[in-house]
Amino acid sequence: MRLAWLALAAIPFATAALFGGLIVWGGRLLLKRVEASLGQPPQSTMTEMWWTAKAHPPGSLFLTMQRAESGLAAEHPLGSVPHPDWLSMLGWDVGTLARPPVSPDVPVDLTAVLGATAAAPVTLAMPVFVAPMGFGLGLSAEMKVALAQAATLAGTAIASGEGPYLPEERAYAARWILQESRGGWAHQAPVRRLADAIEIAWGQGSEGSAAIQKSPQEVAPRMREAAAGAPRLQAPAALSLEAWLDAVRRDNPRCPVGVKIPATHHLEEDLAALLRLGVDCVTLDGSGAGSAGSPAVISDHAGLSTALAAHRAHQWLTQAGVRARITLVVSGGVHGASDILALIALGADAVAVGTELLMAALHEQIAPHWPGTPPTALAFHRVDGKPVPRLDVDRAAEHVANWFEATRAELDGLLRALGLTSLAQVRELRPLVARTAEAALAFQLPYDAVPPFPDWGDRVKDLVASYRQMNQVLSQIYERWPRHGIS
Repeated sequence: MRLAWLALAAIPFATAALFGGLIVWGGRLLLKRVEASLGQPPQSTMTEMWWTAKAHPPGSLFLTMQRAESGLAAEHPLGSVPHPDWLSMLGWDVGTLARPPVSPDVPVDLTAVLGATAAAPVTLAMPVFVAPMGFGLGLSAEMKVALAQAATLAGTAIASGEGPYLPEERAYAARWILQESRGGWAHQAPVRRLADAIEIAWGQGSEGSAAIQKSPQEVAPRMREAAAGAPRLQAPAALSLEAWLDAVRRDNPRCPVGVKIPATHHLEEDLAALLRLGVDCVTLDGSGAGSAGSPAVISDHAGLSTALAAHRAHQWLTQAGVRARITLVVSGGVHGASDILALIALGADAVAVGTELLMAALHEQIAPHWPGTPPTALAFHRVDGKPVPRLDVDRAAEHVANWFEATRAELDGLLRALGLTSLAQVRELRPLVARTAEAALAFQLPYDAVPPFPDWGDRVKDLVASYRQMNQVLSQIYERWPRHGIS
């Protein structure tokens, strides 16, 4: 009996020893094969996949497979990472003794104004608003309504995007920016008269100003109806911007009128042209900007960084003596309060945010549909025949409003830590430091790796001036001193 119990007790140990032995044996066999394969040409072993993955990032492989499958230009949504990512190279020089932080009982002004010199400027409670994302070409009607509700709760604005007019969005938006596309739809006078501000989309960061053709199967039925078939964004050469601006001002003479262009290396020339046309606002869309589906060859490889665009535009407008009358809006690759305030410090008046708000809107709504349905199916209009998940509009609006409220609190806290009380002070003082030597050179900022040594040129000038003053005093004494016959 005792032997039986001992045998039973030994079974787990024997099993463990057996499995342990198998693992050791299998591990040694695998290691032996790996060692052998490392010495072989990679084309004949699995190491080829390692070299392939190293040379070709996953995103590049995805685009390659897309091209191979369709024979069409590859696309991807929601923007790309700018190279280099200048915003990540900037930090803040917070207040201490030299510039004390602001106490909680002192008010901080976060308001921003679009079109300050227009007859009816638009005042925002904070310097950030919902970027233009068009219904039908991209977002669903439900998502547009949720974003409009959140913008109103936050005291800021929403831009319509390049899609057709969506009455539901206008109804919920307290501050509504009508964006008119190069497609020609939504240019009707009654729609223009409903707008608080109007922006002409001459191009965007993810597509440039290239002509874009969408198939009727890619857009919502209401979009097809507005576009009379296949939506097409015309190339600027086929349009007259001056005539377009005249028509907008004729239909709504009081509202601010602006133009949105992709940020490029020749942006100063673009600004000069827009200045001659008398626009109230200029929007520069940086290389990190996204869309529902942009040509990857443009989105990933063209355009100027949003941070550089803000810096260069502000410098040029200031030197031209028109900075006070032009509202500068920037967008593309903006993630949160620090990015927003950094762009204000570099020269922007307001910042448009898109993708981050979509992510906020989808909070707690993705899991029930994952992994069979991509998260964007809840945000974008779907036309591929697959079942479309229903977006909880109230929940989405609440989460986007929470994002705005959190961003407001972070902007307020950052301003107080800097020892400042307004956005104008941030732009004037630019309390930024560069994390890299390249950023210090690009933005004319102090490099945090190098202490602020005295300016020896100024010191020498001060010393020379003091010697001159001393020489004058000695000369006066000499002139007044009795000489007693000494020559």
